[in-house]
Amino acid sequence: MDLAPVIEALQATLVPQMRKQAEDKLAEFWKAPGFISCLIQIILNEQCDMGARQAGAILLKNHINAYWSDGYDSSSTTDPDILALADAVNVDIPKVNGDVSKSSLISDTDKDYLRNVLIDAIIRMKDPLRCQLITAAGTMIKNDFPLKWPQFMNQIHTCLSSDNIETWTSVLLVFYMLVQYYEYKKVEDRGPMDDVMIVILPLLHQRFMQLFAHNDSDQSALIQKQILKIFHAYTQLHLSFRVLPTQTMASWLDTCCMMLERRLPERLDTLDEDDRADHPWWKCKKWALHILIRTFERHGSPANLPKGPSSERLEFANFYLKGFSAKVITLVFNTLEAYRQKIYVSPRVVQLSLNYLRESVRHAFSWKIVQNNIVVLIQDIIYPLLCINDDDIELFNDEPVEFVRARLDILDEYISPVSAAELFLSDAVAKRKDVLMKTVSFLGTVIHNDTISTKQKDGVLHMLGVIGNVLIKKKTFANQLENIIAQYLFPELQSSTAYLRARACYAIRNFSKLEFSNPENSTRCLTYLIHCLCNDTSLPVQIEAAMALNLFMSDSDAGEKGKAIIVPHLQVIVMRIIEIIRKTEIDDVMIVLQKIVGLFDQELQPIAVQMTAQLVEFFKHVISSESSASDEAKVEERTVAAMGVLNTLDTIVSCMGEKPELLAQIEQLIYEAIVMVLRDGILDFYEEILTLVDTLTINTISPLMWQVFYLIKEAFYRDAADYFAEIMNCLHNYIVNDTPSFLSQPDRLEIILEMCKHVIVNDLGEDSEAHAAKLIEVIILQCQENMNVALPAIVQLIAKRFEREVVTSELRLMLIQVFIVILWLNPDTFFQTLNTVAANDPSTQKIIGSFFNQWMINCRLFAGVHDRRVCGLGLCTLLRIDASYYPAISEIVPKILPNCIQIYEGLMKTYQHNEEDDSDDDSDDDDDSVASEIEDGDDETIEHEDDFLAKYKGKIPDQEMSGDGLDADDDDDDDDEGSDFDIDETDLESYSTVLEANEDIDEFQIFCESLQKLQADTTGYNQALLQSLSAEQRTQIQTIIHYTEKRKQEKESNKIREAGGYNFSQSVAAGQPTSFNFTGNGPIINILQNQK
Repeated sequence: MDLAPVIEALQATLVPQMRKQAEDKLAEFWKAPGFISCLIQIILNEQCDMGARQAGAILLKNHINAYWSDGYDSSSTTDPDILALADAVNVDIPKVNGDVSKSSLISDTDKDYLRNVLIDAIIRMKDPLRCQLITAAGTMIKNDFPLKWPQFMNQIHTCLSSDNIETWTSVLLVFYMLVQYYEYKKVEDRGPMDDVMIVILPLLHQRFMQLFAHNDSDQSALIQKQILKIFHAYTQLHLSFRVLPTQTMASWLDTCCMMLERRLPERLDTLDEDDRADHPWWKCKKWALHILIRTFERHGSPANLPKGPSSERLEFANFYLKGFSAKVITLVFNTLEAYRQKIYVSPRVVQLSLNYLRESVRHAFSWKIVQNNIVVLIQDIIYPLLCINDDDIELFNDEPVEFVRARLDILDEYISPVSAAELFLSDAVAKRKDVLMKTVSFLGTVIHNDTISTKQKDGVLHMLGVIGNVLIKKKTFANQLENIIAQYLFPELQSSTAYLRARACYAIRNFSKLEFSNPENSTRCLTYLIHCLCNDTSLPVQIEAAMALNLFMSDSDAGEKGKAIIVPHLQVIVMRIIEIIRKTEIDDVMIVLQKIVGLFDQELQPIAVQMTAQLVEFFKHVISSESSASDEAKVEERTVAAMGVLNTLDTIVSCMGEKPELLAQIEQLIYEAIVMVLRDGILDFYEEILTLVDTLTINTISPLMWQVFYLIKEAFYRDAADYFAEIMNCLHNYIVNDTPSFLSQPDRLEIILEMCKHVIVNDLGEDSEAHAAKLIEVIILQCQENMNVALPAIVQLIAKRFEREVVTSELRLMLIQVFIVILWLNPDTFFQTLNTVAANDPSTQKIIGSFFNQWMINCRLFAGVHDRRVCGLGLCTLLRIDASYYPAISEIVPKILPNCIQIYEGLMKTYQHNEEDDSDDDSDDDDDSVASEIEDGDDETIEHEDDFLAKYKGKIPDQEMSGDGLDADDDDDDDDEGSDFDIDETDLESYSTVLEANEDIDEFQIFCESLQKLQADTTGYNQALLQSLSAEQRTQIQTIIHYTEKRKQEKESNKIREAGGYNFSQSVAAGQPTSFNFTGNGPIINILQNQK
């Protein structure tokens, strides 16, 4: 194939005006044989234009990513929720390619060609071309290794076995793609990787030691770093003793220790500190520490192992803890000693060193070594790290918003030495005796030094904040804390140095649970914080004060005095917080505002409309600025901030719900934000906006919200169908909270039914389908007299859905439940509708014919109150069914009463459990205690993640059922005697219906009335119902009847109590008879007698 037109087309893709035409031309080239080899030639040709080569590499990578798997992958998915989550966390989830054309697929010939040449091409390339081809190799590995690419390991081994060091870096990068692919796989799926590592790991170790001893070049450091990364990825979750027996693992750990101990080339000292931190040699030390930390915390201590570890795991854990940890701790202390002596150590190495010592605190053996140096560690390492430095002061003064963002960055914990110092100190003072006392003594020495600088004072305040939660719990310090706060923290809240005021706010918030014995101190504390928030000119001080106030505010009785102090300043506080939010777009401050709105809803009514207006304007500003922002991180921050605004607006609406005149004004303002999101299809905010609409319609539906109803419909069909579960909350409100208005416009009922049909017909996921079926049930119950015309279409829709596979029991039960509701409301209409649908659509006859049988089979899966009630009422309908319908249910008659027993016993247990829960609610207390101290000779009791998962293994009921619709069979009708009784409500029970609203519908009363009616039966139906009942089942029915009587008496007693008292002259309330006679063709049978 001629290279010239291909090169020309690749170059044209770099010109915006010619890109589309060039891409079309390249798409045509893909159809020509040999195009892939042509691309490889162009990419490797150093004489060719670099732009064309890079465009070719990207084109090849994208095509391999899209089409290497022949359009199908066994692990692929079409589930939109999974795909959205994968995109959010940047995880590559294979997608089903339903529209892959044959011309797009890569031929077997081209695949063989690429498998043979790609690694060689990668070796010959440098970045940025190389990284594109390595990504392509990763896709090929995922799909082809080991079966379709058996030569892959030979290619890797051959390159690593050669003495050409130039090839090693590229080959290791490709091999790392393989290791990453297996990194998080289960042990049983890692066999191919283990087989490879048996061969490759010894070679990697040999190469590492060779370079370590004889080559200190930067290239050598890059290779050693990559080898350590490979080893870390391979061992961080699972340790295969087939590949790495204890002695082999020890040699690798020794290698890491050698790297940690190694003196780095002097040429690094000439580099700037920022450049030094990123140098491969310092990254080698970083990855060596990563390996040592992960080995220690995952594999290196018996206390960390899951219960019942293998002898090999236990042997290695004991070997590491008692035979190796002392060596590592010594090296870590040597590293930190160099840092103490002002010798450069990269920030990540300092951070990881402290993390290793933090892990050592948990184990008695390693703690004995650490505790000998704990005073020096706290004084000369931890304390200096916690003191503010010049760079932070400059950032504080010049870019306060960025300073605050850096402080609140949740990723900081994983990379910052300061965060590592905080975590180490917090763990050490909480878990080991005497550390707290030594820390407090040191702080006392520093704070009483007359020459203390503001930076040093900042470190003292920082350390006080870190240990504050522990100090509160210790009786030794309980009586002194209030004086310490008044003497050392209160003055700094008024310091002339801004960063000290900010730090004092940070420190004092960690004493928020302290109960001041002197009310004046409590008043001073809140007054100072309010002043810092409302009057301070420094933004970081304002934010720290707001976050401190958030913890001091409480809706408990103890917080009432604090509220009295806050209320006079409340409007100023709220407006200042909104101003901060507008300046910073920081979500953490938004949480403070939500807390204030929730606690002071009455007091905030005068400014509720003003608050809402400002928040809506800020939301609109964020949305408009998002569209023009180019910085992805900034866009993400603004998105989070905007979500916080919507959540705050939701809180305001919830709190102002009892003030219709206020709510109307607030709703008018919020309507603008709702329209902007739904009309313009801003997907990022659909969940929050729909939650807001849900709250606005939770009690009544205004004309404005009926306009939103139609906006939701338009958004649903445009791009919001995947949000149906959230949309359903709103639709449910429209149906049940203003049924007359809902039915006043015929199109509204039609719109919702069509949306439900769209979800079920278009296979949007079984969770969404279950929600659609639930909504149909709600509509039928709520709009009974208006549903007759729609029932045939509903029955046909449900029957058609059963023709496809139904995987989850949740969806299966909801579909059955729709039929049951129709039956319960009007049996005549139910059977007429079934006959009509079956006659008009013969394909539904089988499904409709098997409905009753499948209902009986699935009765045992009904859970929660509502679903069991619906099932029970449906069964009662069968008990009192008209004789003309006996032929339709003849096959399931013997199963009706046994299923009644199961359903009603389930309801009895659920009601009793709920009553017990109500009585226990007041005795539940939150446990805010910090970690308890460990004796110096003990290990911390650590719940291993494997044990945590094992607790639930087999205990979570698997209600997922396989099979195709109603044709699925279940031969096991017996109860699982060992399973726990399910008393939790189902997820869909939160959607109320008339069944919950109408207290006169008592399923137990209806059950007893149905049994009573059967006594008059002369058709033999009662005999058919009773003939298969065992003595135990008859006793169970008697228990249900007695429970019904007790339940009725309790209801009557409650009514009398509510009316003002009980009439003791009244005889025992007339209740249900305690026995029923069922006459049939045979003799009279007393159902409650245990007959032989």
